[in-house]
Amino acid sequence: MIKKRKMKLSKRGIYLQDKELGLTNLTVGSHYRYILDVKSKKLFIISSDNEKDNKVSKRVTKEGNTKAVIDIRKKEVLEAFQDVDYLQVTIKNSLVVVEGYVNAKESFVDKAVSLVKGVKSKAGKITSITDLIKVKKISEVVMSVKDLKKAVGFEQLSFDFSEVIQTATTAAEKFSNSKELKNKVKNLEIPLKVVSLFSGAGLLDMGFKKCKGTNGASEFFEIIFATDISADACLTYSKNIGPHIVNADIRDLDLTTIPKAPIVIGGSPCVKYSNSNRVTNINKQLHEAERILDIEDNILLRKYIEAVKHNDECVVFVHENVGQVNTIGEGKLLEEIKSELKDFEITSTILNAAEYGAQERKRSILIGSKIGKIDIQKPKLHAVQTVRQAFEGLTDATPNQQDYSKPKPLTLERMKFVPSGGNVHDIPQEFRPSGQHSDYFKRIEWDKPSITIVNPRKAMILHPELNRILSVRECARLQGLDDNFIFYGSLSSKQLQVCNGVPVGMASAIADTIKEAIMQRVGALKPNLSFSV
Repeated sequence: MIKKRKMKLSKRGIYLQDKELGLTNLTVGSHYRYILDVKSKKLFIISSDNEKDNKVSKRVTKEGNTKAVIDIRKKEVLEAFQDVDYLQVTIKNSLVVVEGYVNAKESFVDKAVSLVKGVKSKAGKITSITDLIKVKKISEVVMSVKDLKKAVGFEQLSFDFSEVIQTATTAAEKFSNSKELKNKVKNLEIPLKVVSLFSGAGLLDMGFKKCKGTNGASEFFEIIFATDISADACLTYSKNIGPHIVNADIRDLDLTTIPKAPIVIGGSPCVKYSNSNRVTNINKQLHEAERILDIEDNILLRKYIEAVKHNDECVVFVHENVGQVNTIGEGKLLEEIKSELKDFEITSTILNAAEYGAQERKRSILIGSKIGKIDIQKPKLHAVQTVRQAFEGLTDATPNQQDYSKPKPLTLERMKFVPSGGNVHDIPQEFRPSGQHSDYFKRIEWDKPSITIVNPRKAMILHPELNRILSVRECARLQGLDDNFIFYGSLSSKQLQVCNGVPVGMASAIADTIKEAIMQRVGALKPNLSFSV
């Protein structure tokens, strides 16, 4: 992206004279065509080799400089944007996008938050999406393959991703020899919409956000809605990813207020299934319940399933959880999920974050698809990343590096007994705390991947050589987050946020897998065409 800015709508139409146009293919004297999507208030302007098309004119400034000018005065354009409050212009190397916005009054997110029960305002806490966003975007654009021919003729477009699979093969065969289609469509970038549930601070979302379009110039996925029960997590999310997150308890959220999108991602909380809690909290109920999904502890998983089923535009969903989910009730829970979502072909995979970063962390990944089976390709063999490599360059000035709990005198004495790679059992009996888990008071090792990052304060995960627990930033490094991703809220909240999520490297692998599956389904469009869905 070269530039993004707001602009007012002229009474005569769209008038652009940004100097940055000179950095694109839309230079003075060149030609262009435009695609207008009336429904979503979006105008795409792309270069053309046809001299009969619109011509980029010029304007000479008082200083004698020449600027490229795009002047579109068509009645259809004026009518499409007549009810918007302002426009946003995005200038890219080969594409200009004009989008209409209206000032938010009562959008779906406002209604969603109004339904949340018992939410109390607290100083510095986000309790409403309106605390974060003042406008709403009028856009639900996803391009279907059947519209490719329209793109050549630049007729008005209708966007429906659900039709992609039905028309992909025939469309590709029919249009693959169109030279103009190849030249025009390859630069048209329309990100695929994503809804995120149980979003937390946004680690899974970051993996999707990092997934680039086919030409690497833009995001392949656009997350349009996210939600989480933690106000602090929502604040962290909004600061790092975007203001489209709603602070709400999904149990109280009306599903009709969640926008529909072709992709749904998320992971319902999983503490009841973890190794340390599994036997005492749920195992006794498994043999008694007719359906494991009906157990009270599974209400959040049921809500995720309900949200996917309610979203009739959903084509692919991703659900992540601890690895034990696949074997709960000897696989009965997994079969119940597949039965509830029988419209999808569901694959289940256990991934280890060590294959994508510096942490041993196994997660169950379910991918449901209406476009054919999607299997995550395991990464090729590579050198294992170590804790030392993950912590390289950390200083006290690095954001969140000073965020760690200071040990009490007795706790400090206990830490001193734990060697590299040691744990609670290295503490003399007379000083030893009651916890016996092998990862309790675990001191991670410099030249190995870390153990699974859980709340470092509760689990007492120790620094490789310092007598303290890991900082929030050190945990973030082990989760694959860049240092510009900053956590907000209380210290205890930050410690919880950073461990509640899929490591970003793993999340990126999942997003890339889905992207490739979609691209394969969208026609033998490849290798002849490069098309960002």
